[in-house]
Amino acid sequence: MKDQIYIKSLFKKYLDVECTPDEINELFKLINKKENEELFNSLIGDELSKDTLKPLKAEQEDKIITKVKSVIFSEIRAQIPQKSNPSKFPYKIANTWLKIAALWLVIGSATLVLFYRHFTDNYNAQIKNHSKQLVTQNGQRKLIRLFDGTKVWLSPSSTLNYRDQLVNSYRVVSLDGEAFFEVAKDKRHPFIIHSGRMQTQVVGTSFNIKSDSKLNTYSITVVTGIVKVAVMSAKSEKISEVTLKPKQQVFFNNDKSLLASKTILDLQPVIKKRDGILSYDGTPVAEVVADLKRYYDVPIELENKSAVCLCYGEFDTNRPIKIVLSQLAAAIGANVLTENNKYTIAGGCDER
Repeated sequence: MKDQIYIKSLFKKYLDVECTPDEINELFKLINKKENEELFNSLIGDELSKDTLKPLKAEQEDKIITKVKSVIFSEIRAQIPQKSNPSKFPYKIANTWLKIAALWLVIGSATLVLFYRHFTDNYNAQIKNHSKQLVTQNGQRKLIRLFDGTKVWLSPSSTLNYRDQLVNSYRVVSLDGEAFFEVAKDKRHPFIIHSGRMQTQVVGTSFNIKSDSKLNTYSITVVTGIVKVAVMSAKSEKISEVTLKPKQQVFFNNDKSLLASKTILDLQPVIKKRDGILSYDGTPVAEVVADLKRYYDVPIELENKSAVCLCYGEFDTNRPIKIVLSQLAAAIGANVLTENNKYTIAGGCDER
């Protein structure tokens, strides 16, 4: 009785897409045992009956159960890790139900259609239940550790959608905004980031992604490891792809459908940014002010005279806004005016 409870629990975890590799191996061994055959037939029959509009004839039910069990058995066997070649571990439970769909032609039963739909809906519901979202407002930065150990430093005004389990063979997230990723190494399960039309795939590496959906511009800067960046079509087909190594950066403009890459001489500004330290080397002051607005969530105005200036310097956004603005003003020869919690940068480089 105790063994039956364990088997039922393990089988349910399999159907709910929650089995670990070790549990997949255990399930395979249990299915192989003659004494468990009747129990597995019963479990499959129970699931089958949940979506049956009317009772099946015994002969019809036995035929369906035999076919379905054969597919499940083959799929579980294919998912058992191979010690000699662990890279061939296709952890794709959803394929089971795709194969079951092919049995329609063999069985020709409307009941099997319902059976397939039941498990497809169940699988999709499980994925949805494991979906989570992390959002940062202006002035907020957050660090999150994903289920696989990957660290993500999320910048202000950004959204990260992620899951706390594998999606088939992949670790998948989507990003709108900016984040620094330190991806845990796992060759068997690539890490994929979706950002608009951009798809970034890695195994274990660190890099920064800036995804601005409003401006339709995207950039990826690699710090360590190798990163594959692809531009996707509306039909999720790869239009173009580049492979980046450390100190390489790629830009994509969605409006112009332009993908361009370049080499970065100094990675320190990218690394420091994850901790809120912003570095600029000849950046228009208007862009600097736009960043400070996001990091501090305060109104900052820029006079026309200051807008033409270029900024060189480093600002620690962990410090009070008044100190950072005074540093910015000193860098361009301007003044900071304060009124009703509103800051204005007046004057600047063209007056020197």
